[in-house]
Amino acid sequence: MELLNIIGLLILACVFWLFWQTRVMAELAKSETERYGEKHGLQILALARTNLKASRNEHGRFCWKASYQFEFSSDGESYYIGHIMINGNRVISIETPAYRQPTDTHGGL
Repeated sequence: MELLNIIGLLILACVFWLFWQTRVMAELAKSETERYGEKHGLQILALARTNLKASRNEHGRFCWKASYQFEFSSDGESYYIGHIMINGNRVISIETPAYRQPTDTHGGL
């Protein structure tokens, strides 16, 4: 009976670790997407994970690789879908489609 308790605790610890890792990755995706939006003058509307799978980091260690999809707007009227990929605690890529640039209605320089 003690072996079953140990196995149960190990499974519970693995589930907790997976939850914690995915939360860390989600926070990284959120902050990096917002930073990207600020840099390019985009309004980030939503962010959602689309994929999660086992992977290896640049040092060959086990980690999780996650893909996220985010909606953004460049002009406040239309929206587009971009993608961010994270491997462990590192952003691999952020991709956006071509989007409409806002027009200058104030006659600025």
